[in-house]
Amino acid sequence: MQVVWTARFDCQEGASTDGRKAKSKAKKEADAAIRSQQGLVTVGEEEGKWIVLWEVDGGASEVWFEGSIWAEMRAALRGGLAQLLSSGYRMVLGFVPDTDIHERRMKERQEWVNCYAQLYAKEEVYEQLAKWRREMASRLKRAPYWVATNRMLRLVSAFLPHTLEELKQLPGFGEIKIQSFGDDIVEITKQYERSTTFPLEWVQAAITEQQFAQWIYSEWEAKQRDELTKLTERRKLLEGIQQGQTLLQLMELLRIDRRELIMRIEKLEREGYQVETLVEAELASMPREERQAIDMAFVELGDEYLKPVYIKAFGEAALEQATASVQANYERIRLLRLLHRCQKHAPADRQVS
Repeated sequence: MQVVWTARFDCQEGASTDGRKAKSKAKKEADAAIRSQQGLVTVGEEEGKWIVLWEVDGGASEVWFEGSIWAEMRAALRGGLAQLLSSGYRMVLGFVPDTDIHERRMKERQEWVNCYAQLYAKEEVYEQLAKWRREMASRLKRAPYWVATNRMLRLVSAFLPHTLEELKQLPGFGEIKIQSFGDDIVEITKQYERSTTFPLEWVQAAITEQQFAQWIYSEWEAKQRDELTKLTERRKLLEGIQQGQTLLQLMELLRIDRRELIMRIEKLEREGYQVETLVEAELASMPREERQAIDMAFVELGDEYLKPVYIKAFGEAALEQATASVQANYERIRLLRLLHRCQKHAPADRQVS
């Protein structure tokens, strides 16, 4: 293997693999074992394949990545480095951008507030808030994260604001969120006693720098792992389309639902990849008159918004049909929109999937 990059790591004294204060005896022993370790991360190339290795001095090695895709290798490398850093390791030889990310983010007071909420979120309160969010999202016909993100709910569950003024001090809760949902949230949190106070000037003193660093690097690790998953699944999707797989086969391959799959195919089309063969195969059994009605609606109304096209093609009364029927109609419209947009691009602009 031809080595192209290496970096040495060791575990700082006092480092911990657990951001919380309370530890079992077994956990302390595991931390002590980790602190005694040093190791080397190596990136190499062999017969057209990238290989990323983590090798503990005097111990076993672990393959983080083996494959030919540069972007996937980079994401796997960054994810592995983030895992080391979140476990208490620090680089002692070498250089990687963003390994000092905690030093930059620790200057922001809001970051310490988010860290504390991650460490001390109250599960019972969080579950009650999540239940409220699901019900509100269903009522408004919006995605749950539009009402409030998971991070926002953790903040509320950790600090338990009892007034709208206190809720406003939490990151993410601006005037619109307060006006729309503040009363509901406070109604829940007022049921619980709290041991902390507002304002939150005390937060930074309640967290050690090691806890803060671990939280930062854990987040970085999750982000890099998510990026690697997206890159890998995107490659599998392109390969599946090229091999002539159906939507059902692609759903099973990627383990995602039909709506999510179509959204990913739409993204590929926007990037210039050929998806016409797949779409035409899925629409082969569609009644000709129905297809013509949708095509005419696209010509007349454009393809930016689906609801006007739906009403033009099927009639407004069709919106009151069973949910499954409405979803099926919308899916056909989205697939035909893909073909409609493909026809706008010159053949020279299209990529082979």
